[in-house]
Amino acid sequence: MKRNKKILAFLLSLALTLSLAACGGDSGSSGDSGSTGTSSAGEEGSVPGVKKDLIVGTAADINQLNPMLQNDQANNNCLVMTHQRLVSLDNETNEKNPQLATSWEWTDDNHLVFHLVENATFSTGEPLTADDVVFTYEMAMSDDPTLSAVSGTLGLVESVEALDTYTVQFTTTQYSNELLDTLMGVPMSIQSKAAWEDESNEEPWLVGSGQYVFSEWKEGEYAKFVRNENYWGDDPGMADEIIFKPLLEASQRVIALQNGEIDVCIDPPATELEYLEEDENITVHTQPGTRLFYLGFNCEKEPFNNEKLRQAVSCAIDKDYIIEVVLGGRGKPQTSILNRGVWSFLDDDEIEGYTYDLDRAKELMAEAGYPDGGLTVNLYAATDDPYKTIAPIIQANLQQIGITVNIQSFDQATLKTECQAGNQDMFLWRWNVITRLDETYRELYYTGYPTNYHHLADSYVDEMTDKILVEKDADVRMQESQELQQYMAEIVPQVPLYVPDLVIAYNKNLQGTYLFGGGNHVWSHAYVALESAE
Repeated sequence: MKRNKKILAFLLSLALTLSLAACGGDSGSSGDSGSTGTSSAGEEGSVPGVKKDLIVGTAADINQLNPMLQNDQANNNCLVMTHQRLVSLDNETNEKNPQLATSWEWTDDNHLVFHLVENATFSTGEPLTADDVVFTYEMAMSDDPTLSAVSGTLGLVESVEALDTYTVQFTTTQYSNELLDTLMGVPMSIQSKAAWEDESNEEPWLVGSGQYVFSEWKEGEYAKFVRNENYWGDDPGMADEIIFKPLLEASQRVIALQNGEIDVCIDPPATELEYLEEDENITVHTQPGTRLFYLGFNCEKEPFNNEKLRQAVSCAIDKDYIIEVVLGGRGKPQTSILNRGVWSFLDDDEIEGYTYDLDRAKELMAEAGYPDGGLTVNLYAATDDPYKTIAPIIQANLQQIGITVNIQSFDQATLKTECQAGNQDMFLWRWNVITRLDETYRELYYTGYPTNYHHLADSYVDEMTDKILVEKDADVRMQESQELQQYMAEIVPQVPLYVPDLVIAYNKNLQGTYLFGGGNHVWSHAYVALESAE
């Protein structure tokens, strides 16, 4: 009950902050680039030769710093600095690395044992032990409805127990191919039992064991994190402060980078890359991406409970044109609903789907019962890039087959609420998975799952998802996963649009980056050297 009250307190506090910001009008601080209280560009921090602060210009603001209650990339990129998991992911090899666990093993099909680091501490100085791990996972598996998305990923876990101070055992109902991958997720970060039991601590979820500690958030302006003076590891942060500064317009981020107001520009616009690449003080980094942007359907209600109609729409979408307009050609179209790079992924030449073909789209419209079009639908999209650019293109595409699209725009938090409630006909969204098949198959398509915004209810999809999670024969599992991808391409609960290349522009003296193709970066090791490294 105490935990529920603290979660409620945080949500009420967040709602009040948002309400005050919405009602406040001109607060006198908007546009004040100095309002973060950050150091000047050349001020040295406590580490010699290192700029005091690292300022990251982001495309979205944070909204939730309780690991178990958030599902946004902006939050993730903060929480990986303040909290740690038992296991982490190598950003180059995609291999599992020890973090709070030194080792682990399946002792049989139903027991996974972890041996913990013995000197780890939280930011409060309290030691991190097996009791904290058990507390964290028992909280995750509770019947608290606010944690339903987290508890669903632990569906095969029966119990978690401390075998001794630094040994933890997970007992499962069946062997799980993806339990380790699940435990690498930010929502599974280890939290402090003592912080939650401390009646004076109103925000116990902020206590973690990472290199940085949350300091201050001013909505729409910055979120500040300071180096954890009690950090236990041998890889402490270099910058005294890391600041995330939301600049929702991409052009704003570019100008801020060129002016030295920020050190990192997330998602610079394709139209500005040529100029950024010519700037001798800026590095433009590019690597293959993994984040999939898609057009989703509400498969539960008319008109898109009609499979033929969904297929028709898929054939009417010009993905190549979207990629050229939105990305300047720096991305790949996609047919599979699975993220590029995930094990068993089928590329476009390996999977048969409903690709751009207007004649075929019109034939499918007739088969769906709309030979003359005459259909009006809503498309829910976020107000920011790239959605506000993609939506009018889809609107124009579908007009060619007689479908009138009314675009309705929302902030991202409201959009997710509307889609979960099932108010949309179509919606634009994205998904990023690095290793877990279940994170796509179950979390996006499983009947009744909280993040199944497609409202798909398909017994075959559910059956195959369950099989893929527990199948121990890798060849059989590969076949099952690829069959499911092909089935999804046939029933079209979504139209996969494209995967953008990862493009980030930053100060040429930035070092220590851990960059992931989907955007879930780790900034806790990053810093700006006051002199360029030779």
